[in-house]
This record gives sequence, C-alpha cells and structure tokens, in this order.
Amino acid sequence: MDNLKRCMQMLTLAAGVSLSGCVSTLPSESNVRDPEVYEQKNLDIAIGFLEKGYPERAIARLNEVLKENKGSFRAYGILGVAYREQGEYPLAEDSFKRSLDLNPAASDVRNNYGGLLFLTGKYKEAQKQFERVTEDIYYVNRSRAFENLGFVALKMNNRDEARTQFERALRLDQNIPAASLELAEILLEDGNYVESERYFGHYENLTRRVRPSSRALWLGIQLARIFDQRDKFEQYAELLARYYPGSKEYREYKASLRYRRRPGIRG
Repeated sequence: MDNLKRCMQMLTLAAGVSLSGCVSTLPSESNVRDPEVYEQKNLDIAIGFLEKGYPERAIARLNEVLKENKGSFRAYGILGVAYREQGEYPLAEDSFKRSLDLNPAASDVRNNYGGLLFLTGKYKEAQKQFERVTEDIYYVNRSRAFENLGFVALKMNNRDEARTQFERALRLDQNIPAASLELAEILLEDGNYVESERYFGHYENLTRRVRPSSRALWLGIQLARIFDQRDKFEQYAELLARYYPGSKEYREYKASLRYRRRPGIRG
C-alpha cells in the first residue's frame, strides 16, 4: 500500500528539556557536565543521524544517554524508531513499551508505536494506540493520529469508518495530502463524483512540487473521464505511461480503453 510509509513516518521527536533552577557559574564547577544538557544534546544528535539515514549511529548515541539515565523515556522512544528503521521490530516494540511505561502521556511515542504495530500487521492493537493519541487534545500532531486510524480502518475493510477518520484529520489540518487522496478514492467508489473531484483537487494543490503517484494519476484519469475533461485526461494518461508503464494502474487504464462501454473521451 503506497500510504504505508505515510502511516509509518517518523514524527518530530525532539522535545525541549525544561531546566529547574539556575546553572552554577562557580569556577570550581565550570567544567562539571550538566546531565540534562548532555542528554538533550545527544538526543538531538541521534535524531540528526536518523534523519540522514544512519540508525546505527543513532543507536550508539542513545545507548550513551541510557547509560547516564535509564529513566529517559525520550531516549527509549527514539530508540524504537531507530530499531524500526533497521527492521528490528521486536527490539523496536520493546523500546516503545519501555518509553510508554516511563511516560504514558508521550503521545508522539505512542503514535510511532502505533505505526510499528500497523507495519507488523497488528491492526487492532495499532487502532487502540492511535485512539489513545487522539484523546490528547494538546498533541500537535493529533490530526495524523486520526489519519492513521483511517488507514487502519481501510486495512480492516471498514470504508465508512475510514472516511470518518480521514475527514476528522482534515478538519484539524487541511494540509494532509494522503487523507485527501484517500477520501477522493473512497468517494469515487461511492459514486460521489463531485466531492471526489473536490478532494482530488485539494490533493493536487498540496502536491504540486512532487511527482504524482501512479495511484493518483489513475484516479485523475477516472475523474477526468467522468467530467469530460479532455486536457486533464490526456495529461494524466501521458504521465502514467511515462513514469509507471509497468504499474497495475497503467494496466487498468489500458484495459479501460479496450473495454469501456459508455461513450466518453477517447484515449
């Protein structure tokens, strides 16, 4: 599923560490390492390694943090992401659980844990984690948790629930391309062509600077055919043939030209 990556994506993990009191400036203490500053610095470095595709280096840094502070829920949470990137799913799950045992209110960690459960096919368990995340009304990425619930619902063949969750996600944050595309496809299948085109147009506006997926192009072709939009039809068809000639969507497009029963645009 193209949107698996979307569900799995690593959320912002860095969180500011609030320092209590003032740092002493006595000469005798000037070289003493502040444990909180040391921890945050290494967490930031680990996140940087992950963003650049070096999970092994990130793990080394995180282990240094845990040597100093075995109660760092943030270090365990980032460690879960690092192990997930390596494909070490049992280690990733253990790390996420340790983090949440230390801080059950860490919604970013819980959302990433849900993503791991989704990735490993544990959809009901993933659903429970995402639902708990949506209960945190102060979580800055709450919309993504609703979106993730939509993906879970699709995997569990509950399209009505998926539609509800994607709509909730977009009410919180309109700048979510994946949710817009999913709704466009669901509404197309339901025969609600006007609303499908509206969501697809929104998806296109959000993704102008990136290459459209084969799935998006095939959806655009179908909508262009329905609304008799010749220029768009030809544009989407040309891009699909150029970029994805071996895709399932291209085969479906070619088959639709051969077996189309109703009059419309000629491909």
